[in-house]
Amino acid sequence: MKKTEKPEYSTSIINKVSYSFSKVVMSETSDVIVAENQTNQSKLIRTTSTDTVIVEQPLKITLSWIEKTEVKNKVFTITMRTPGHDDLLIVGLLHSEGIIKQLNNIDSIKIESDDVAGEERKNEWLVQFTRGFFPNLSSLDRYMMSYSSCGLCGTTSLKTLQLKTEINLSFTEHRNVLKAQSLLLLSNKMRNEQSLFDKTGGVHGAALFELESREECENKLKSEPNRKSKQQFHRLLQPKLNLQHVYEDIGRHNAVDKIIGALLTSSPSNVLLVPANDDELSLALPLRLLLVSGRISFEIVQKTIMAGIHILVGVGAPSDLAIQAAKQFDLTLIGFVSDKGFNVYHGDWRLNND
Repeated sequence: MKKTEKPEYSTSIINKVSYSFSKVVMSETSDVIVAENQTNQSKLIRTTSTDTVIVEQPLKITLSWIEKTEVKNKVFTITMRTPGHDDLLIVGLLHSEGIIKQLNNIDSIKIESDDVAGEERKNEWLVQFTRGFFPNLSSLDRYMMSYSSCGLCGTTSLKTLQLKTEINLSFTEHRNVLKAQSLLLLSNKMRNEQSLFDKTGGVHGAALFELESREECENKLKSEPNRKSKQQFHRLLQPKLNLQHVYEDIGRHNAVDKIIGALLTSSPSNVLLVPANDDELSLALPLRLLLVSGRISFEIVQKTIMAGIHILVGVGAPSDLAIQAAKQFDLTLIGFVSDKGFNVYHGDWRLNND
């Protein structure tokens, strides 16, 4: 996995006052001493120190395109996020919402204004689309409606997801390909890469894994011609889940968008979602798994499906609408994953327990 550079402005140092119970031993003179023959009591202790907290700032995204000879500008959203990898967040968000379908729809992503001083200038970004590309304004309006008010109802949300594109996740080549036991270590693998969580304890994480292809497994066999047992043979032939990306953010949905942005910018085919009738391209893409901290909402499922990811795993529970969407689009949905087990809410056919 390529190490993700952590921006310095993702965290901030603040002063704090802490109150915590501490076991102390009291003497008759009320001084605190250490003596085994006296009674332990709990006392609320006040201390002052510094703490590292996660940064949360607004991100304004403006879209720009040319219609005939006129330059059009529209504010897409103002959202709260942890600064850092904003370009990936923007690409992932635009893809998740169906505004773009491939990376070459975008000509440039840059900080919008040089007039603002300091870190504040990094909070306003301008996306310029390539000449001849026009954003889907109905998608823009649906996005603003759902995120600026109480959100869309369940049935409308599912219909909106269907309207965005034809989605094909049901590849027969993916049947029984993922060893169930390999899921038990996923949360620890992501956790080991969460440096911002280590510093602050106040940030969500998302991780992308890819399953090795048959060709990669065959190459492993060729690289070890002196294998001595059937056990070694089967071990090399069993595809592994390889960690590709880990991103963190104050918002779980932002961390997922950063993952999708990184995935799209590194995709050789320039696309993530396979058309329903393109079986050849579907076989060329690896099986992908997204792991998220916390619960699994419909919004996270939507982003996963739009990115063409086949398996979504969460540390927490999924919502009922998340499960409905997973069933409708044949996404494997797994919750409560830990080193002790997990629950599969749909798509068990992709797993094997041999």
